[in-house]
Amino acid sequence: MHLDQNNTKELTGYLRHTGLILPGETLTGAEKAGEGNMNYTLRIRTADRTFILKQARPYVEKYPSIPAPVERAGMEAAFFKVAGAWAGVGELLPSLLFFDPENHIQAIEDLGEGADFTAYYKRENPFPEAVLGTLTGFLRALHSNSAAASPGVDFSNRAMRELNHLHIFDFPFQPDNKFPLEDIQPGLQAAAARTIFSQPGLRERTLALGQRYLADGDTLLHGDFFPGSWLWTDNGVFVIDPEFCFRGESAFDLGVFLAHLRFCGIEWPRAIAALETGYGAFDRKAVQAFAAVEILRRLYGVAQLPLDMTPEEKEALTLEVLPHLAA
Repeated sequence: MHLDQNNTKELTGYLRHTGLILPGETLTGAEKAGEGNMNYTLRIRTADRTFILKQARPYVEKYPSIPAPVERAGMEAAFFKVAGAWAGVGELLPSLLFFDPENHIQAIEDLGEGADFTAYYKRENPFPEAVLGTLTGFLRALHSNSAAASPGVDFSNRAMRELNHLHIFDFPFQPDNKFPLEDIQPGLQAAAARTIFSQPGLRERTLALGQRYLADGDTLLHGDFFPGSWLWTDNGVFVIDPEFCFRGESAFDLGVFLAHLRFCGIEWPRAIAALETGYGAFDRKAVQAFAAVEILRRLYGVAQLPLDMTPEEKEALTLEVLPHLAA
């Protein structure tokens, strides 16, 4: 089954065959739900209700030339089932309604019309303190619950981690990667040349940090904890898209979180203080290192963000975070 919002007949047949719509219930609409990078996602409408249908395909939806493991759908479904039962976590997750392992399709609760937090990259409005506390509490609950429980699921998610490892810790730091930074923003290639490509041994250090990311651990991580995975609706704040989840080192989730708070205009000391207050003790050196590499790969790698920053600002931010990757 290849989901296609325009093939109403086949889509209706699939929904009826799987029991996702009941006898007498009629499909009234199917529209794209959000602009996710990884998957094909539809909002399914009937006369009485809506839900989200999400399919993992053997490539990245936004970049079809990049292969991606379809097993990510099963990992996300398992995350919803396991973590959804934990206090402080399940309240912020949508419910899993159905999972089709053969076609890598999930049906997920529709949380309603809302928006993610990528607008805060423009730094026009201060990031809400209450939301910062909610998100920090989510990570605390997720990490503490998983460290204290054996979920009975293999959350190694190895293929997705290898894909992520390439794009976070390796590719952006290859001097000959031929990634067209000038096409993204004039002046960005020169900024990269003056900073990350002029640092002796930087790629070796990011690869070494990447080995920590690839190492299995005892803590279940969201794996992609950034504004595109935080949804604000009339019913509150929710966390979505845990397809990169794995059991590893908690510092990775915290580092990604810290990096994107910085992109949203929260200065590093304030963000660190918020983590210490809402999360508790953590390995500050490791968290800052993971945050630094996340910032650099978002500035100079494939997974670009809608940042309202000049090349000069990006260069200044690069120089700010590079010391956290020092030998």
